[in-house]
Amino acid sequence: GEETGMDEDTIHVADAWARSPMQDVGAVYFTAHNGAEEADLLIRVSSPVAARSEIHDTVEQDGEIMMHPVASVEIGPGQDVRFEPGGYHIMLFELTEALEVDSTITIVLEFENAGEISVEALVKAYVPDEGMGIDKDDPTGSTADAGMVDGGGEGPTGSGNGPGAG
Repeated sequence: GEETGMDEDTIHVADAWARSPMQDVGAVYFTAHNGAEEADLLIRVSSPVAARSEIHDTVEQDGEIMMHPVASVEIGPGQDVRFEPGGYHIMLFELTEALEVDSTITIVLEFENAGEISVEALVKAYVPDEGMGIDKDDPTGSTADAGMVDGGGEGPTGSGNGPGAG
């Protein structure tokens, strides 16, 4: 690999990307590699673009996909842990600004041993996961305002639009 000037025996983060499933919520994914000879723990995350950041895991409970916050994620020596849709991921809540596709956002990962690592994540367009089995009846979908578009029945017809007689 290229010379990054970083120690090989610490945490490396690669392929970081983000997406925004809802207006003021973001999700961040990446691969973390532990080059050290002892396990390390991801214990805290933060981002300047979000008021609140949490580490989440995805679990299946009674056939339902549930996401819940976890306090930490262990990365064993020489191990790669993938943060990806359907697994571990970082959730950003109360975004200070909308995530713009093709822009980058900064997240800071704090590890017990490696300390703080700042990561640039590329924002990608949100495409709902296929086959996740989540039925979303989402009123903000594109069909919600279809009735407003055709402009049918705007104002009564044939009620002389000229200046008022008198």
